[in-house]
Amino acid sequence: MFTCSVAQSEKEVKDSSAVYIEPKTDSAASTAVARPELQGLRTTGSGDPVSRLAFAAQAEEPRPSNIRLSPERVFEEKLRQIIAPGDRVLDAGCGTGKFFGMDFARKIGCQLVGVDLRQDLGANSEIDFGVRAELNRLPFSDGSFDVVNCRLVIEHVDFPDTVLKEFYRVLKPGGRLAIFTPNLLHYFGAAASLTPHWFHVWFNSRMRGFSDEDIFPTRYRANTRRRLRKLFLKSGFSRAEISMVEGSPSVLAFNSLLHGMGLAYERLVNRYDFLSNFRLNIITVAYKN
Repeated sequence: MFTCSVAQSEKEVKDSSAVYIEPKTDSAASTAVARPELQGLRTTGSGDPVSRLAFAAQAEEPRPSNIRLSPERVFEEKLRQIIAPGDRVLDAGCGTGKFFGMDFARKIGCQLVGVDLRQDLGANSEIDFGVRAELNRLPFSDGSFDVVNCRLVIEHVDFPDTVLKEFYRVLKPGGRLAIFTPNLLHYFGAAASLTPHWFHVWFNSRMRGFSDEDIFPTRYRANTRRRLRKLFLKSGFSRAEISMVEGSPSVLAFNSLLHGMGLAYERLVNRYDFLSNFRLNIITVAYKN
């Protein structure tokens, strides 16, 4: 039996079997309760089962071979590869859904559950259910999810080893954890780790047009390929596929000289594989036996 408190919600959650989460309402968050008969559900929204083969064919999108995908698009394609029809997916640190959605998963009958501490979690229209909780104390029973999606979140976590162990616990056997995060060894990650939070707020709001409520303190305690692999093994995952992806230096577009240097850097790290550890983003999928 697993018992924990849902942070900032009105009552404790006591969870002892397959998770069921009541639909989002107009309130700030819903409450997790147990309902074992939902375990093993694998249907589309219309009730018809969909095969993995059909999903794989649906996920393929032809594109010109000379076009390099952005890190965000590479991660989305990775998610398409590991999410199967009818999967129950946990979007860890889902926020309000402003920057990223998984419509493709909903179309193939997946149940999308979001967890975050934000008071405005109810504004997220990309998830089917929302729960307000800490990632290091998830209010779900063991083996509740097929996939955990953690996009641009792990860099903000104080204790990534604890969070990864929680992800491992709530995954079913054969479950997959997908992480998308900045690389500390890239100039972007290095600069972010060396500058105070007030500078992040100023730069991201002034130069990138972000709202203050979408800017959070960064920790970078799991943000190298080597560190992540070590944490995966420590957390119990049997294996992990880790790739490094460089993006365009759009963050430097405010200055032509810096932008030119960023373009040269992009070409350099993409040309030589031995420099892959210095690319912008880490994309990884870890597997639970």
